[in-house]
Formats: sequence, structure tokens, C-alpha cells
Amino acid sequence: MTLLDSKLVRCWTSRPHLQSLYALAAAAPRVRAALGLVPTGGGTVGFKVDGDALARTEAELIAATSARLPVHPLVTQDFHGRSTVRCWRRNRDLRVLTGDLVDVADRLSRAGYGGCLRSATVEFAEPSGRRQGKLALVYLFDRGTFHASAPGSLPLDRALELRARAALHGALPLEPVAQRRFVL
Repeated sequence: MTLLDSKLVRCWTSRPHLQSLYALAAAAPRVRAALGLVPTGGGTVGFKVDGDALARTEAELIAATSARLPVHPLVTQDFHGRSTVRCWRRNRDLRVLTGDLVDVADRLSRAGYGGCLRSATVEFAEPSGRRQGKLALVYLFDRGTFHASAPGSLPLDRALELRARAALHGALPLEPVAQRRFVL
């Protein structure tokens, strides 16, 4: 591939593993039984488009105009150029939420941004009604694996992450390499 060809290609045209994301709904009862946490109804799809601002804007527009969603998802961008599409379901239906996340990722993939997809997250919290996430299950698109992360807690709640990993063993394809974790 020449330099000109690489500039014309939006992202590497790898196809992300989307089907494993549907396994989250079947694994949620294990998280509730072992940790006492339920889905909050919130989830994200993270991607990073290298190159000019026009390509980033196009990818964000594609992600924000998902036909399945009752409300348009929120698209944000951080200082490092990573974009996040936030989806939510008021009824906390995890099956529908994972379908929404797969829909956003699939639309980006079909538009040529499949290699730009980084991760998807689904948040879990205590059933007391608080929507603030206590645990996030992070799905790595390029590997097709999951890992648990305790977002926003400093220092990281490694004990919670390890208990979640033990509870999900056998239910989800877990990430074997610790360095591949995304800290949220």
C-alpha cells in the first residue's frame, strides 16, 4: 500500500467482532447474583478516527444517526481525538441496549470505520436506583473479548474487577492479557 492509498483509506477495513456483544444479556444474571449489581441502562461505543476533522465529523454523524434508537445518542470527543457514542435505555433493558450498541458499531463498520472501533461498555450499579456506574463491562472490538473495569473510582477497585471476572468466567470470552484492559 502506498502512502497515497493509506491517506485515502479511512481506517483499516477490519471487521469487528460484533456478535459476542449479545452475550452480555445472558451474563447479567451472574453479575447480579455474584456482585449485587444490575444494568443501569447506559452504554457506550468508543472509536478513534485518525486524520482530518472532516473524517471525524463524518464518523460522528454516522454514529449519531442510528435508525433503531428512539433518541439520538450523545457523541463526545476527548482531547486525544477519541470519540464516544453514549446510548441509554430508561427501562434498563440490556438486550435492547446491546442491540443499540451493535447497531451503532455496525453502521460505523459498514461506512468504512470498522478498524476505528475501540471498545463498547455496559454499566452496572447497585439496584437502589442510582444510575452512576459502579462496574463497567468493556468489550474490545478488535479482540472480541471482555474485561471488567471500575470506572471513576480512584484507586481502582481491583477486588471488584477480579470478583466480576470470576463471576463471568465461562459466560463471556474474557481478555487473557491484562495489558489490553481499558481503564475508564
